[in-house]
Amino acid sequence: MGASWITGICVKRNRLEWTVLRRAKEAWDVHTRGEAEWPGPPGGEGAGAALRPHLTGIRGRLAVALPGDQALLRVALLPSTDPEELRGMSELQTDKYSPFPVETMALGAETLETTEASSLVVMAAVRRDLVEAWGRTLQEAAALPDRVDVEPLGWWWVLKQSGAVPALGSQLLVRQDGANVDLIVARDGAPLLFRSLPPRPETADAADLQAWMAECVEETGYSLTSLETEWGEASAPTLHVFHAPDQPADWAESLRAALGLEALFTHSLAELPTVSEGLARRAAEPAQPLALDLAPVEWREADAERAVRRRLLRSVTVFAAAWLLGIGLFWSLLNVQRGRLGRLQAEVEAMEAPALEIRRLRAKVLEFAQYADRTYSALESLRVLSEHLPAGADLTSFVYRKGNTLSLRGEADAPDKVYGFIQALDETGHFPEVKFEGVSTRNTPQGPRSQFSVTIRLPGAGEERS
Repeated sequence: MGASWITGICVKRNRLEWTVLRRAKEAWDVHTRGEAEWPGPPGGEGAGAALRPHLTGIRGRLAVALPGDQALLRVALLPSTDPEELRGMSELQTDKYSPFPVETMALGAETLETTEASSLVVMAAVRRDLVEAWGRTLQEAAALPDRVDVEPLGWWWVLKQSGAVPALGSQLLVRQDGANVDLIVARDGAPLLFRSLPPRPETADAADLQAWMAECVEETGYSLTSLETEWGEASAPTLHVFHAPDQPADWAESLRAALGLEALFTHSLAELPTVSEGLARRAAEPAQPLALDLAPVEWREADAERAVRRRLLRSVTVFAAAWLLGIGLFWSLLNVQRGRLGRLQAEVEAMEAPALEIRRLRAKVLEFAQYADRTYSALESLRVLSEHLPAGADLTSFVYRKGNTLSLRGEADAPDKVYGFIQALDETGHFPEVKFEGVSTRNTPQGPRSQFSVTIRLPGAGEERS
């Protein structure tokens, strides 16, 4: 994963709650948590500026979840596993159940479970102007979201990962956090319905609480009836109520009795991770093959442009730094080499005159040695040739070049004598090199004669003698 930081922000009725995750080795750890009062409706004047001081601690990619009562959520079993097909089917399904025109809505879908041929998909629809209002406010607070989620899915992640959802049977999972009351109906470990119940009244008036309970019972009963119509009958569900530590679920028993349920379990939300942590972890490891994201396309394009600009700026900065460093090293090395070259030139100039004198004297000495050494003189060379020249062979040309070559021409009454002569010269080892130029036959009044030519290399001045 490229990012090392991810922040999940949960938008509630009157406050924001966030969790920052930091990637350590192969896992995401909670770095910080926080919350702040929500200053007025989204998009309101000054709301972003009022939030900015509270959001200075958020880092990395940002996932924001809208409250469940502001989103339409529906679960369906779709006959495909291809992401593009699922996205298209989800848009068609949303068009059927949404009371608003699709073009005014931000749509998204996510796979909950998959089989070989089908997918259990949750579809979400939120008014586009609401998403844009949240975006403007958070942008003013310097926290433009990279991903827009919904709170019920963050809560479902918390329940599922914490092992709070039984693998078998039906459950009503109710959460009360402040005034918010959300409902998830699960069957055999899979969610089939997400719904927000009426908010709990802030007053402790018995009549208000009784009216609120009646509304909750009515909407829950309606939801269970719709669920049986769409998914078929199931065993009687158990009721699980999750509540904030400072808000006892004293109403849970009344809800159980009104719904005619047999089992009730209450849980403190303090025993579970926060919903904002669930949102951050969902963003860190998106669902496959399709993950929910209600962020407008324009946000993604703007984010991509910003990422490109950041990468370009980093590349230019690195290139400029490398270029300046390279230029600095080049000039440093150039100055070092110039100094070294200057010193060497001074040394060469200082030694040039003595070196020339030494070379001149050495040439004189070699010249004297060459003239004094008679080993390869013309007479000595002629003597060696005469000693090895066989009877019946004569030299007709003897061209001597001192310190260079000795060219011979001759003839013999038989080719064998020529070859024997050449071999004898090679075997003496006197001359550095004996090069046989070839033999030809010439008819004479005395009979055929074999003519030959030989080039012998002589040692030059200063060459080591054998």
